[in-house]
Amino acid sequence: MKLFKFTLVVFIAVSLMTFGADGQEKKRRKNKDKDKAIPTTAATTTTTTTTTTTTTTPEPEVTEEAEAEQRIPVGAHECPPELKPREGHQHPCTCFDHLEDDALMVECVGLTSGEQMHHIFHNYLLNKRVDAIAVRNSSMGPLVAHISARTYTAIVSMKGNGISELHAEAFTGTEQSVSRVDFSSNQLTRVDFSIFNAYTQLQVLNLGENELTTIDNAGHAPSLRVLYLYSNKIDAISPKAFSRLEALEYLDLRSNNLQTLVPASLQVPSSRWQLRIRSNQIVSLEDVFGSTPFPYIIDLTANSIGLLTDQVYGPLIEMALLEGSKIYMSGNPINCDCSVAWLARNATLLPAVDEAKCDGDGIAIADLNLDELRRCPRGQPWLSPSVRIVEKEAGDENETEST
Repeated sequence: MKLFKFTLVVFIAVSLMTFGADGQEKKRRKNKDKDKAIPTTAATTTTTTTTTTTTTTPEPEVTEEAEAEQRIPVGAHECPPELKPREGHQHPCTCFDHLEDDALMVECVGLTSGEQMHHIFHNYLLNKRVDAIAVRNSSMGPLVAHISARTYTAIVSMKGNGISELHAEAFTGTEQSVSRVDFSSNQLTRVDFSIFNAYTQLQVLNLGENELTTIDNAGHAPSLRVLYLYSNKIDAISPKAFSRLEALEYLDLRSNNLQTLVPASLQVPSSRWQLRIRSNQIVSLEDVFGSTPFPYIIDLTANSIGLLTDQVYGPLIEMALLEGSKIYMSGNPINCDCSVAWLARNATLLPAVDEAKCDGDGIAIADLNLDELRRCPRGQPWLSPSVRIVEKEAGDENETEST
């Protein structure tokens, strides 16, 4: 009986131990399953946390300098790789960058039309800051609208490219930046100068060596200082054609077909300016300057001036004398009769006249025999050019006050 009870107790203890082991194993499995699920939950939580952190991070403060930087197109001072100079470069346009002050220059050679230039600039140079555009040895024909793709441009040089017409919107976008424009040696027969009225920074305009025949209105480009019209076929200039060019300091009309100039045709509002008008067939400058100040340098070389009268040329020579300059008269068929006596007698004015010689014998007026001119009447007084300047300045002040 005792053996039976012992055996029963042992059985129960073993059973309890087995059950306990099974329970522990199940518990371990259960915990293991939980452990397997935990990483997935943790990863999800981490991702959610990261996303939340990203969206709630405050953006850095944008300074005025940064805003200005963002407004400038990226690479505005860099050439596109297609146009950079390299060995075997076959493109008609070449772009040069990394120049002084981050300047960028584009040079085009052998273009066949204005449309081709338009295509190149719109495809490769749009929004670039092109400080200088130089086109040469091309056959452009008429220029087209937006030919430079509205790029910032300071200098435009298109000399000798067969340009036959200027489009009013060819260089739209450069009105506030371009300072020099060269359209010389082309085939322009007429120019609408009003195109340049909006160019506030334009200082030099070269239209020399074209086919222009008349100048009716030279516009009113506000900053234009130098206007080249040399070597055209100009034979007529309308009254006050240049009268609205307030900043003009240098007018070049050399080598044209000018003969008779109408009153005020060379009226320029500036109080100090130069006139180059050599190699024409001009016979007189009477009344050509209107009521505005005279130029302080006049190059009249190789014209057809025969009468050097005091009322016309006295004030001009005096103006040159006041400025320490000269009136250049070489190559004119001057009649050395009583009409020049006033000048031959005036030792003060004579040094301001360069190479004024008599027609035929070529004797300089300064070397004329005064005894031979003693019977000639004395010259008549003229209005001093300094008075004209004072009157001009007074008129400008009155106009300013009235506005």
